[in-house]
Amino acid sequence: MAPKPRRVTQREIAEIAGVSQTTVSVVLNDRDGTNVRIPEATRARVKQAIEQLTYVADPAARRLAGLDNQIIGVFTYEAALSPESMDFYGPLLNGIERAAERIGWDLLFFTSSPVEDGTRSLFHRKTRLRLTDGCVLLGQQMVASELERLVAEQFPFVAIGRRDETAAAVPYVAIDYVTPTTALIDQAAAAGHQQALYVHRGRDTPAARDRRGAVEAASAEGRLAFLLVGEERIADLPRLARATGASVIIAEDAFLLEDVVHALTTAGVAVPEEVSVAALGEVRGHRIEGRMLAGFHVPREQLASEALDLLQLLIATDPQEWAELETRRHLVAEVEPGETVVARTGDPS
Repeated sequence: MAPKPRRVTQREIAEIAGVSQTTVSVVLNDRDGTNVRIPEATRARVKQAIEQLTYVADPAARRLAGLDNQIIGVFTYEAALSPESMDFYGPLLNGIERAAERIGWDLLFFTSSPVEDGTRSLFHRKTRLRLTDGCVLLGQQMVASELERLVAEQFPFVAIGRRDETAAAVPYVAIDYVTPTTALIDQAAAAGHQQALYVHRGRDTPAARDRRGAVEAASAEGRLAFLLVGEERIADLPRLARATGASVIIAEDAFLLEDVVHALTTAGVAVPEEVSVAALGEVRGHRIEGRMLAGFHVPREQLASEALDLLQLLIATDPQEWAELETRRHLVAEVEPGETVVARTGDPS
């Protein structure tokens, strides 16, 4: 982890501004400027000195001095605007834009840090992090050392998605995937399905672990028996379904499910008449031969709005009081019944 920057002292600010430390203290604790004992010219000199000393080193002092820019940074660890990633990032970015517009703040989208080995560095020398009053972080996986540095420096930020990369007190807004995964599995079991395949991407992200954990729990409890299958074995799914008697295949996301359905139909397996299918991800906008997919609706715009609401709260609160705030929020994805999980012949629906 990078070393924590040295704190700028009131003495240093006083020396540059040519005032006493007491005057600096009064300015720092008088955000609304109601203390008439401090002339405006003196107040301006103190703020200029703070800006000179703390533009990079001490954003907390800048906020206390009323030097916020009303600019929110948006940083994505992966490329966000490619055709492949827009399905995931598009609703999030739309929600952030709407929320920022509502509160009258501007967004600064960090793009100067290059993508290297599939990820960006927030603290790349080109990233203009300190121009902002706070930052929203997006990414399937984030860099633990960078999260820890932000926490140590008391820089206001909110991550989208639960963060397990570090034990540091990372503020985040996340989707609860366990609850809807459990509900979707129970619906499949109620429709008479007993054997299932779960097709996953092998990712080690919190959301992927939550989905897989709920699948494994259902299998262990005997609600619906699953065989876990990596995406590299999609071509084997027709054979695996016949060998295991699986009548339903659940995929980690809708894009993966489209590949699953292609493999099944190519092998002559009728979907959903012979094998039902569902996705543990957003399915609105995805259809199979005109049928609505069973899966989730993920409230990503609401997720982004909650993230900006939390970030604004952190910006407006003294960092010494952050421990008293509820800085981890969870939203639940909604189950979309769709038309691709059907009752087994002769079984109750």
